Amino acid sequence: MVPKVDVSAERRDQIIQAALACFTRKGYNNTTMDDIVAESGLSKGTLYWYFKGKDDLFKSAILSFFERSFGQEAIADLEQCPTAAEKLRFLAQVIVGLGEWTKGIFNLFLEFWASSTHREEAAQWWTGLLVQYKNILVGIIEEGIRNGEFRPVDAEPLVWAMMSTYDGLAAYVMLMPDLELERISHVFIETLLRGLVVDEQEGD
Repeated sequence: MVPKVDVSAERRDQIIQAALACFTRKGYNNTTMDDIVAESGLSKGTLYWYFKGKDDLFKSAILSFFERSFGQEAIADLEQCPTAAEKLRFLAQVIVGLGEWTKGIFNLFLEFWASSTHREEAAQWWTGLLVQYKNILVGIIEEGIRNGEFRPVDAEPLVWAMMSTYDGLAAYVMLMPDLELERISHVFIETLLRGLVVDEQEGD
């Protein structure tokens, strides 16, 4: 007898991608489970087999988006960067490359948080994401300090300021979609690095 192929991961991903498409197109409040059923091409029973309901599916879709964007593959690419400065530049490019998607996701989360009866839970898992990426950035800056590439700084407050800059840009783009994210990010990162990187005279 031929063993049955486990398609559970594939099915789950299929549902999540359908949900993301619906949420970004219609918003959280206007999306129904029936919309996601139609988008996925699966039965409603299949959706409820994998997810408790729309809130659960939304959370999984958002976490999946960030895992795809900043998960193990991105971390592996990050490790190929030869210096801490290049790692910061790489992460900035990743964020800008996701500009349109990130704008939609940020907007979706605000809508979900404002209308959900589970605000505290939503805030907790969003905070978990922020802390995760904060730790990555702190690690990069501390690496640069250890190897003499960066001047000594208090890394954690600096990283929170960096992250709030990009969060603020995500909010601004919702109001001013013509903002040049790539240019703004380039100026910001290069200006930051001019303050961080030890020049040759200091190194001597």
